[in-house]
Amino acid sequence: MNYRTLGRTGLQVGEIGLGTEHVVREDQGMVNNVAAMAIEHGMNYFDFFWPQRDFRTKMGTALKGKRSDILLAGHLGVMEKNGQYNKTRDAATCEEDFHDFLRRFDTDHVDIMMLHNVDEMADLEEVLYGKFMELAARLKGEGKARYLGFSSHEPLIAQRAAQSGLVDVIMFSMNPAFDALGNIFPDNVEQESQKRMHDLSKTDSQSVLAQRKDFYAACEQEDIGLVAMKPFAGGWLLSTRKLKHPPTSTQCLEFLLDQKVVSTVVPGAKNTDELADVLRYFESSAEQRDFSNILAMNDWDLGKSCMYCNHCLPCPVHINIGETIRLLDQGLQKLTGEVKDAYRKLEVKAGQCISCGACVKRCPFGINPMQRMYDAKALFGM
Repeated sequence: MNYRTLGRTGLQVGEIGLGTEHVVREDQGMVNNVAAMAIEHGMNYFDFFWPQRDFRTKMGTALKGKRSDILLAGHLGVMEKNGQYNKTRDAATCEEDFHDFLRRFDTDHVDIMMLHNVDEMADLEEVLYGKFMELAARLKGEGKARYLGFSSHEPLIAQRAAQSGLVDVIMFSMNPAFDALGNIFPDNVEQESQKRMHDLSKTDSQSVLAQRKDFYAACEQEDIGLVAMKPFAGGWLLSTRKLKHPPTSTQCLEFLLDQKVVSTVVPGAKNTDELADVLRYFESSAEQRDFSNILAMNDWDLGKSCMYCNHCLPCPVHINIGETIRLLDQGLQKLTGEVKDAYRKLEVKAGQCISCGACVKRCPFGINPMQRMYDAKALFGM
């Protein structure tokens, strides 16, 4: 493992850390194995945004006696509600949930307190300049967080946070499709992004790709520790489902680590096999890391692809939207018995969607989860 400085925090972080969103569904044994394997190979930056309390308990158990080996990034502004992910800015609720996080991880502090999932201007103002920030600052002052971080998918929002002087670390979605080619987002998504944040936009014609570059420049200027999430775009970049010539995980990681503004990359791994694939990066040759062919490829078009992040939750009928769409996408590629069985095991099926549209408004990637529920019902028959 090679280490980099996490911006002005001065903390030394492994070039590759661990995102934990996909291991949330695994049993205690696998959670233990993933955590142990990550630490054994020098990963020390662990990000935890899932609020499910049973998962926190499992991870706390897996990390028992290992707290000094890791830098713990916990998120403020997300809670479990009726078993589901739920973003909230209510200060009392956030404080209660944060203390639950500390208890279940058997620690008295997090190293990075992430102000969670800010993608709109009104939310930015509330998070950085309202009671939410007062809570974060108080908890930090009490020694329950060493540094404040910020997570976002929107470059204009993230740039404002970087220049605010209020946060030291930013977690942001980065990968070759987002940053080298810029065409994962159709024009209408870019226009919607401009519309939502018109008061930050320099010109109506400024591309999302240019906005991202401006954000990275701001991180360098402000000495922000940049944590790259979504390095494989929810797995799409490693799949032939939409790409004729998908890059390898090693090429995607090299693309990000070649950008010196990046402090660490946090791919998710649901099991030790996926983590082993990530760790092959450190054994790879220069030829295997070479990503020049990625930039030359002409078949990049991920369109509106779900990243399976479940930021569209909560669902009023408790559909696990991210998992449902993941199985739908797998089934559309090849409808195997395994995929059918996995869908049948879902507690709530897509056919129970009530078309409320709440998920559509929340999706940070501009897809229509409601339409995907209709598609899943048509494919699986329920």
